Amino acid sequence: MQLLALFDLDNTLIDRQGGLQEWVRDFSAARALPSHAECLVADTLRERAYPADFERLRDSLGLADSVDSLWGEYVDGMASRARCRVGLHGDLRCMREAGWTLGVITNGAADIQRAKLESGVWCTIG
Repeated sequence: MQLLALFDLDNTLIDRQGGLQEWVRDFSAARALPSHAECLVADTLRERAYPADFERLRDSLGLADSVDSLWGEYVDGMASRARCRVGLHGDLRCMREAGWTLGVITNGAADIQRAKLESGVWCTIG
């Protein structure tokens, strides 16, 4: 019998909120945005993020960056901040050793989710 376990990526396998807080802080500091702008960025991206969110943020904050460059900065930044949740690495390894096939499911934008998975920094279990 084949055993299969599917896990959601954001806030299950990885700490998306922690990575997002870091990214928002760095993004805002790099542009010297006021604190209310940092809150707007965090609130806009809290649940999920899509390129259209960056068009609204660009317009609301008067940013000169293109939507594509803002989205690319976000994708790269979040992928580099993707970290396996504390203690999960060992649990997943035990499941693999017990014969489980592990998979990831997600409902986020494909390019950002793929970048997180391909970054290799979040949770290598062999």
